[in-house]
Amino acid sequence: MQLRQNIYHRKFKIKPSMVIISGLLVILLAIIVIFQIALSPAKRAQNTYEAIAKNNGITKTTSFLVSKRAKVYYSVVGKNKKNQNIAVIMHANDKKFKPVVLKMADGLSEYQIRSLVQQRYNPRKVYSAALTIYEGAPAWDVSYLDQKNNLSFATLQFTNGKQLKLIQNL
Repeated sequence: MQLRQNIYHRKFKIKPSMVIISGLLVILLAIIVIFQIALSPAKRAQNTYEAIAKNNGITKTTSFLVSKRAKVYYSVVGKNKKNQNIAVIMHANDKKFKPVVLKMADGLSEYQIRSLVQQRYNPRKVYSAALTIYEGAPAWDVSYLDQKNNLSFATLQFTNGKQLKLIQNL
């Protein structure tokens, strides 16, 4: 009888290792949820502007670029029905702005613009390069970290890489 009572009256002991593992799992899950919530507006914007780009000739998307300066522009780069590389530049908040469709063969690619920035400004790191509209014409907005660890921005002409605007030492 004594043996049977011990079985039924045993208390469940929580081990410290189980508490630590459970706590880490809860923290990891919370981090994942926070990142999903934080990135959802960007993902929604990407889906919205990719759909607009498909209406303007892109059949397969290869990249989605964002340029945030005085105005926000979204660019979708991809291929059309003829398998040509094209880009569609759209203004973020202006519904009257007609999307601009560019043949990438008529200008510099993102890789070429990054190489040009490396040669011209000798940056420590190039953060981003995105298509934008500058004074009515397509251009590349490039942000980079210079050799003195200062943030700098360059706006370069889409067709030939000519410097249109330069902001240094921020």
